[in-house]
Parts: sequence; structure tokens; C-alpha cells
Amino acid sequence: MKGMKQIGIILTLCLLLTACSKEDDISEIFEGNRFKITGLTYNGQKVVKEVKEFYAGDNVYWISFSQLAFSGVLEAGVQIEGSWSADGKNRELTMRVSSPKNVDNTSDLCGKVYNIIKNATEYSGDKNVLKIKKDNNTFIELNSMY
Repeated sequence: MKGMKQIGIILTLCLLLTACSKEDDISEIFEGNRFKITGLTYNGQKVVKEVKEFYAGDNVYWISFSQLAFSGVLEAGVQIEGSWSADGKNRELTMRVSSPKNVDNTSDLCGKVYNIIKNATEYSGDKNVLKIKKDNNTFIELNSMY
């Protein structure tokens, strides 16, 4: 009986270690995927009305990832591009914006989205639903366009 308990404890520890060491597949989540911006939380406040109005009708603003670069449209006439890197183990994300176009004269909402992307520190989610976070209280929500 004592041997069965020890085996049970060992199996439980193995399962816990396996679950804790799971690493995200970065290429599956990011590479080749295009996401539309669907939500924004800024300093802990969910921005609902602005986002709903901003994305009404045919307005779809997106971010697309390739192996080493990203590009996107944050509002009509406002494009960004740059490089990115992510760590699938601790979900750290860095987005280095190299070319913001027309970002100075944008809406408040677009400025907030740009600020989050430029200062991204982590991500959560998968290839279907993704959050890019500046911190736990400030992030954009994205849904896959495919």
C-alpha cells in the first residue's frame, strides 16, 4: 500500500511539472496570422463605446505578423510596422515599431492602441483570440481574421 502511495505522488508530481513547463508555440500563435482589433482596456477601464463606434461598418483595423516582422493599420491612413519577438515560456512580448505613419494626428483611441503596441510587454491567448498587453490593466484584444 505504501508503494502505491509513492507511485501516486510521483505521478502527480510528474503531471504538475509537465503542466507547469508547457511553452506556447509562438509560430502558431503569431506567424502568418492577421488579427483585427476588437477591444481595448486602458488603465483598468474597458473602452466599449469608442471601440464599438470606431469599428462600425467597414472599418477593420488589423495587425499582421510574419516570422520576424509585423505591420498593421490602426485607423484610416495610419500604418505601423516593425519587428517583434516573443518568449513562449513566460509570454513576454516585445514590439519594436520602426515606421509609424501619420500617428501624430490620430484619434485618442488610435493613440492608445499605438501606445500599447509600442510598449508591449506580454501577450496572452492563442491564434484565434490574442491580447497584447502593456500591463495587466492596459491591453488590446484581437480576434483572428481567418
